[in-house]
Amino acid sequence: MTSESVSPWAGARPAPWRLWAGATSTGAAVILTVVALGSTSRTLFRGSAVLSALLLLGAYGVAKPWFVARSETLHRVITFVPMTAYVVALGLVVVAAASFLPGQPVVAGLALVMIWCFHVGGGVREPTSFAYERLRGRLTWTAALQVAAMCCGTVGIVCLIRVLPVPGRYTPAVFATCLSVVVGLVVASAKVFARVRKLATELDARAQKLERCLDRLSRGSVSERGRRRDAAEDAWDELNRTLSNKVETGFHLYGTFIIPPGTRSSLETLVTEAITNPGAPPYRDAVAQLNLLRTACRPKIDTMA
Repeated sequence: MTSESVSPWAGARPAPWRLWAGATSTGAAVILTVVALGSTSRTLFRGSAVLSALLLLGAYGVAKPWFVARSETLHRVITFVPMTAYVVALGLVVVAAASFLPGQPVVAGLALVMIWCFHVGGGVREPTSFAYERLRGRLTWTAALQVAAMCCGTVGIVCLIRVLPVPGRYTPAVFATCLSVVVGLVVASAKVFARVRKLATELDARAQKLERCLDRLSRGSVSERGRRRDAAEDAWDELNRTLSNKVETGFHLYGTFIIPPGTRSSLETLVTEAITNPGAPPYRDAVAQLNLLRTACRPKIDTMA
């Protein structure tokens, strides 16, 4: 277990009433929301919306200590719930959009394009806890979600193009445009998965190089430490540059981190201390985290990507 996996409430066990109180408040908020949506009164709608928000905030405040005190496994499940709900919601929107075809292609197309826009806008953020433990899955599902969002956007655009009021003589051109968009989707999807494999390969290679440099520095003689310290610093610079990339996209303002910025800063601190004090405890901690990084990347290694 890494240091960030330890609950700050370790040893404390808040009473179960907090969970039941939070669940009751959430249920009441859901009931009020249903009532508000079925009402034609603006006053009732506004009052129900405000009361629902207050109940949800209260439920969060009451139940949070109970959830924080749970086991590491349950924490991993709990913190991934928003992302699971996001994927389910996207699936429901896709099913709803498909139900509008072929009768209402404009509605279906707009719904699918909105999925792509929401994904590009950030969607639901990846949880930052258990950064190394989740890295293996993050390298898989972020690419899959990126391709799924691109597919939704592409199909939506095709639906919208097909209903454009163009003369019949331009039908072949419209068909060619739709075909070009689909071909572009296939090429872009292949590049996303190739990027992830190349990224995992680079991470493994550079983490291994840094690990070896730290090991040689800790075992080397005093006379060799200057040269080996320089090599370790260069190795960390290479790894740090790779860690600054996004998993599924080359745009730094859009995409999913490899490891969260806070975790990267902690790793930098450990590596710096390991270089400054060869063989000290930070060296062993840094090597352990580098091993976790390499273990997560190993299934995706592809030297031909």
